Amino acid sequence: MQIFLNLSSLLILIMFLSNCKKSVTRQLDDLLDSGTSFQSATFCEKNKTLLIDRKEDCDRVTQLAKEEIDTILNRKLDLGIAPVIVEKNKGKQIEEFLQVHTRMGIRYWEIWKTNVILE
Repeated sequence: MQIFLNLSSLLILIMFLSNCKKSVTRQLDDLLDSGTSFQSATFCEKNKTLLIDRKEDCDRVTQLAKEEIDTILNRKLDLGIAPVIVEKNKGKQIEEFLQVHTRMGIRYWEIWKTNVILE
């Protein structure tokens, strides 16, 4: 009987732990530590109602993402008529950010699509 209780307790513990999900703030911390500014800013925008207490962090990474987009698009001025080439993975992260972050998307989407090639 004791073995059955121990096995049942172990099974319940395993099921509980397998269903645990990191908190939104912990996920943001992980992205801030190891992700790009675009991944972090996209995550912030998708979860902004849950990350109100992390507004400063979210504003900071959103500003970093905006500055990097500005830097990429300013290269277009240096290249003249040639399009700017951006690494495909980074470009996809930027495009997801622009699609999720409405205000940034309104500002940059058309310019991005007409002036950048992903390779």
